[in-house]
Amino acid sequence: MTGSFRRPKPLILIVDDDQMERFLQREVLESAGFDIIEAKRGVEALQLFAAGKPDLVLLDVMMPEMNGFEACEAIRALPGGRNAPILMATSLDDIDSIDHAYRAGATDFIGKPINWPVLPHHVRYMLRAHETLENLTVSQQHLAEAQRIAGIGNFRWLPHTGSIECSVELCRLFGLGDRAGWVSARSLLRRIPAADRRAVVRAIRRGLQGTAIDLDHRVMLPGDEVRTLCLRAELATADDQTAYLRGSLWDITERKRIEIELATARDQARSADGAKTAFLATMSHELRTPLNAIIGFSGLIAQQAFGTIPQSRYVDYARDTGKAGLQMLGVVDDVLTIAQLEAGRFELVLEPVALAEVAETTVTAFRQTEAGSKHEVTVAVSGAPCPVSADRRAVKQMLQKLLSNAAKFSPDGTAIGVTIGAGCGAATRLSVADQGIGITPEMAEVVVRPFHQADARLAREYGGSGLGLSIVNALIVRHRGRLTIDSEPSKGTCVSLDFPSIREDASPLGALTKEPRFTELVAY
Repeated sequence: MTGSFRRPKPLILIVDDDQMERFLQREVLESAGFDIIEAKRGVEALQLFAAGKPDLVLLDVMMPEMNGFEACEAIRALPGGRNAPILMATSLDDIDSIDHAYRAGATDFIGKPINWPVLPHHVRYMLRAHETLENLTVSQQHLAEAQRIAGIGNFRWLPHTGSIECSVELCRLFGLGDRAGWVSARSLLRRIPAADRRAVVRAIRRGLQGTAIDLDHRVMLPGDEVRTLCLRAELATADDQTAYLRGSLWDITERKRIEIELATARDQARSADGAKTAFLATMSHELRTPLNAIIGFSGLIAQQAFGTIPQSRYVDYARDTGKAGLQMLGVVDDVLTIAQLEAGRFELVLEPVALAEVAETTVTAFRQTEAGSKHEVTVAVSGAPCPVSADRRAVKQMLQKLLSNAAKFSPDGTAIGVTIGAGCGAATRLSVADQGIGITPEMAEVVVRPFHQADARLAREYGGSGLGLSIVNALIVRHRGRLTIDSEPSKGTCVSLDFPSIREDASPLGALTKEPRFTELVAY
């Protein structure tokens, strides 16, 4: 209803050359709650309509100069007059006059003499119907605009017909113009490349049998432009029980392009990562052989195995060379371990292992090292820990790295404690606690990632490759266990490894021999 949201009462324009008729109409309609403006000629009515934009026009047919039919046509040509409700009042009761009124643009007609009690209800009905139609039109416009912005078109198809009812956007998606309407099914199918057309036809046949359709296909537009659409449809039933197919098409060209680019980038990254991993995994002999020679010959020189060296500084240089070689060999071993995990070549040989026994032998050996000799390293067993199913070599490697970390980040002379006891649930826990510098909870999440350290500066105080905890994390996950870090800056760190107890681990030992990629391991 034009202007109905701005006015407290609907405004009615009465157009009639009979003064008494206008008076009666005014009396009846004003008492029913309407505001009234009057015109006694067609030209005057056009002026009032243009100025006041009434909500409804009550128009007489028989008037001098410009009759009602001509006035109706003229109103329809005015701004805002195309859809305004026009009620024509006429004493002409022949079919030709009624037909003429509708062709001139009348919304409805009422006969004279007017049934005055019915007139207000007739006007209210026309206003309500116009408001409903206007709201529906606005909703359709909003829907069409939303579909245009989102690139979504909708359709309905009665299977026994060869035409499909298409929205404006669907016609646009197929390059068929910017008007909604009925479109030949063949004209739509011809836009779909042959390779995709067969899949679309098969999907539609299944859809007619009740299966929901969800299919991506291409469409060829004029100018050889190719777009990708997502077709979704389902079988529906009208009020008269007629079955029809309804659905939508969504332009996903840009999404498909991005998916292809991401897939290509992923494949390239995997290829590069695989080449890097394969290279590192095959470098074991090439990297270790010269380091073994450096370490071995520097040891012979330091021991003066083939005679005394007059200059003692050369002996010191040989010891320094051997020490640097051992340090380099440790870095190489860590990198190769990561490479083996990545390449799936780190085999676990699972067997029942008593963690306390492995801890005793590993700690005894660690005490003999330069780093271990500077700390008081103890081993304690809490309760009666159960044996675990583990790779003895891997457990020893994990404990060695935890001990080395504890010694590196703790002041000389402080204690390092190794504890074996019951963990969470049915697990057996191996813990290494120090009194070192500690880290924040945020950094604890970072240090288990490869090549990450709590202090990543080039001039950092503590060296290392940043692989120790990441290797430990990878190996404990391979044992179906869990690594946790309990630490606080300046108050030390406790790193715990929870191994599933052997009595609870019902999985066959061989189930763990398949290596996951390191990048897929979960960091706790």
